[in-house]
Amino acid sequence: MGITFLDNNECRYGGNMVSGTDLPTVLLWGGVGLAIIGALVGLLVWDARRRKSPSVLLDVIAAMARVWVAIVLLGSVFLIVRGVSTATYDIAAMPIEMAWPANLPCQASDYEPIGATELYCARTDSAHATVDGLDGGLRALLSAGDVLSLLVVGVPGLVIAVLSQRALDGPAFAVRTSRWLLISAVIVLVAGTLGALLTDVGSTLVAQRVLPAASADLPVAAGRTFSIVPPVWPLGVALGLGALSVIFRQGARLQRETEGLV
Repeated sequence: MGITFLDNNECRYGGNMVSGTDLPTVLLWGGVGLAIIGALVGLLVWDARRRKSPSVLLDVIAAMARVWVAIVLLGSVFLIVRGVSTATYDIAAMPIEMAWPANLPCQASDYEPIGATELYCARTDSAHATVDGLDGGLRALLSAGDVLSLLVVGVPGLVIAVLSQRALDGPAFAVRTSRWLLISAVIVLVAGTLGALLTDVGSTLVAQRVLPAASADLPVAAGRTFSIVPPVWPLGVALGLGALSVIFRQGARLQRETEGLV
């Protein structure tokens, strides 16, 4: 099993759509991406008007949300294929212990401020790494975490697509819409929490497999502890979606009562 550490720029910017060391080039490609998105939105607006949609805005929002969900599903397929293959595996934040390459002011007992901006203290607790020869168990663990985390990203798109389409096809307040919101809340809570936990545990196991145990004589070593800290944001999003589910259910009830009075 081998391991390759990426350089500092990739570790910091690898997750962004556009990255580089030349700012004008990055801005140029960012502008190209925005132009492509603008062209897609314009095409959707033209198609909605051509079909005489009752609400062009809702039609475009629903279409963009479906594209969003499709991209997430394609990404999930890619992650699953990578998980069952023997290709190298990228780990965004593998826990490590590494001594800072230079002495820092916080390590000196007689430190005196120089009156200018300076680095006082620093530490490195993770690295973006590429691992080769990963066994099936660890690959399955990491892949499950990655897939669950990506599926959570697609949930807002799914919710937007369902709500927009319901509003276009008929009454926005419907029992089925409320049910969709409740299901989405459960998915975000379970997948968002499990995805992060599986990724953290898998990354720590990989670090302990490919790196030596921590020692004062080693410049880089594996993290010694498992960091199992469930993220808070899935609970907050799930509560919000659950509240919307109740609101839509009450709205559907009031809508039926109002229709009965007419």
